[in-house]
Amino acid sequence: MTYGEKIARLRKKNNMTQAELGEVLNVTYQAVSKWERGESQPDFDTLSKISKLFKVPIAYFEDGAEEEVVKEEAAAESASAAQTQTQAEMLGVCVQCGKVVREGEEETKQPKLICKACADLNRKEQEERIREAQRQKELAIKAKQDRVNYRKSSMRKRRNLALIIGAIPALALLITFLVLALRAEKQQFSFIFGVGCVFALMAYTFTAQLIWGWGDCTVYEVLTCGGHVMSLPGLIFSFSPEGFIWLIVMKIILFFVAAIVFVGSIIFCVIGSILISPIMFIPSLLWYNRQIRKVNEHSVDIVD
Repeated sequence: MTYGEKIARLRKKNNMTQAELGEVLNVTYQAVSKWERGESQPDFDTLSKISKLFKVPIAYFEDGAEEEVVKEEAAAESASAAQTQTQAEMLGVCVQCGKVVREGEEETKQPKLICKACADLNRKEQEERIREAQRQKELAIKAKQDRVNYRKSSMRKRRNLALIIGAIPALALLITFLVLALRAEKQQFSFIFGVGCVFALMAYTFTAQLIWGWGDCTVYEVLTCGGHVMSLPGLIFSFSPEGFIWLIVMKIILFFVAAIVFVGSIIFCVIGSILISPIMFIPSLLWYNRQIRKVNEHSVDIVD
């Protein structure tokens, strides 16, 4: 090992840069660099300063002397480590890994003895569980938001579809009455076409509300009031041929009455819902738009 290699070894062992060593020795860092590259050698006085600085004998720089110094340093370090280990008090056995724990190697003593290595492992596992819980929470939030967005999108599509489909019967009625008005006399054109416009308006508003509006939609509520089966009253009859005939006749009569009431209620409610549909169109549309804005992760099923 050359002079330069020995100087470089001592400098690095003491965590010094070439500039710092040169400043202590009152030389430039270029001079130190040349020593370490073997391009030049320090004089005796400089070697003495180096030996005092790094606490090595000046004989260290002689050929072969460095091996003995290195062996002495290794032996001193081993003896120091052995002495430290011997002096360290044994605290017990780690409850997790089962290894002997000495003074300074423990993370906690109470309520359980745990070594630092196991404590670090526990912290890493805890951090990983926290990160996984956070990922699961973020996924759950995203899933809820996706459901909300899907519900809102579905409701908007349903509303727009209702507005488009409602125009089909309205346009058909308008064209039909326009043809009838053109075929009629000129004095009746305005009346027939006006009636057609009214019917087209009712057909549009009724059809649109029927498609989008459940819940608070008045048109739908009025429409579903019809069609209820009327319960037939009980009959008292005598156990005789005339009594059985009378029972059968009354049952038939009551059945037709119930059927007429059933059909009549349907017709009445349909006509009623059609008549009020132009009046309720704007409030119903505003209500439906409010339901879209109110949709959140707790009420994604508000409109089904």
